Amino acid sequence: MQNPLIKLLFGILFFGFINASNAQTASGVSNVGLVKEVDSAFSIMVNAAVNNDIATLARGVDDSQKAGFIINGVYYTLFSDIIDNMKTGGQGDVKQLLTLQNKKITLLTDNLALLTANGVAHVTVNGGNPFDADFFWTLVLKKINNQWKVIQSHQSRK
Repeated sequence: MQNPLIKLLFGILFFGFINASNAQTASGVSNVGLVKEVDSAFSIMVNAAVNNDIATLARGVDDSQKAGFIINGVYYTLFSDIIDNMKTGGQGDVKQLLTLQNKKITLLTDNLALLTANGVAHVTVNGGNPFDADFFWTLVLKKINNQWKVIQSHQSRK
């Protein structure tokens, strides 16, 4: 190994292997089982959103992490602020059907997961003309007291 470039590349490659072996992994419980748990919690939240079930939506979120929530570029410190807006009719009488096109769940640890999804919302507001809107979601979920809760989210239409 006379060439310094070859030595450098070998060092980078070796360092990468060492760091990869030190990465966190979900342990103790089947990864497939954890993914199913996260997926189930997400499905409950989607159904609650479709049915305007504010109580179920609120139970599926934990604000204690103070990570915040972003909806179409608007930042909310607490999910309860979003719920208050929904309760006061900030959006009017909304009926929606959500069609998921893609969804990916990535376990970060055995109690932390990242979920990304996108799809189309078929929406009618105040009985008016229906419209479709593409949506994109990124959710961070944490297992708290044996239940998966959304601790941070980003939602957008573009």
